[in-house]
Amino acid sequence: MGFSIGEVSQAVGLAPQTLRLWERERLIKPRRTDRGYRVYSEPDVRRLREIKQLRKIEGLNFAAIRKQLGSAPEATSPDGPPGAGPSGAPGERLRRLRIKAHKTLKEVSEATGLSISFISALERGGSGASVASLRLLAGAYGANMREVFGADLEQSSPLVRSTDRPVMQWDNGVRFEEMASGEQVMDPSYIRVPSGTGSEGFYSHNGEEFIYVISGRLFVELKDHGTFQVAPGDTLYFPSTTPHRWWAGEEPVEAVYVNTPPTF
Repeated sequence: MGFSIGEVSQAVGLAPQTLRLWERERLIKPRRTDRGYRVYSEPDVRRLREIKQLRKIEGLNFAAIRKQLGSAPEATSPDGPPGAGPSGAPGERLRRLRIKAHKTLKEVSEATGLSISFISALERGGSGASVASLRLLAGAYGANMREVFGADLEQSSPLVRSTDRPVMQWDNGVRFEEMASGEQVMDPSYIRVPSGTGSEGFYSHNGEEFIYVISGRLFVELKDHGTFQVAPGDTLYFPSTTPHRWWAGEEPVEAVYVNTPPTF
């Protein structure tokens, strides 16, 4: 089990950019997942507290801290995000969000309609979570999908390069790549939906949604409003409060999907 940069930032009382600076100065070296996410171990957190003491209280510079503590030990090879099973399901993170929300498995089951055994299996790293089921769980915990996946967004910058997008990927291959960093009014994502897959259920939340299809055909069903076939170049705009589900046709889909505010 490990901790994301956001969790460590709160636990140690240091800004994420400070943690990144200390990493560049070879004071700390968290391991990385195969998607590039930082994962801090408990010894990393203890070392960060020591560095903070030496830096903030005793006023030592980076060279003096390295001399006293030594350079950061080599991180172990990445083996997936914290609490994740082989498929990348964010199990431990779901458990932490539930505990933080002071909810029992039974309460979450009653709020989402998902079975206790299914929620428990996900928390243990099991697979099978769909976009719809994870969105239901996130809503029950007052969280968004970034928090569920622990997407490691860099400090707010107007430019996000395609190779630097934090990724959220489900077991069925649906992939969301975050296209903006920091706390913004809009939450744009570049999505890839394999043929025949999709959200696998209805979900809803506050806000509005905008979809622009680049390739393939995306089918979007708005409950009580029918199903829309969105072809390349087409756009769809609807209130997120309307229960909705979506899926790709015979060809995989690539699209830009925008939520506002970023509650997805």
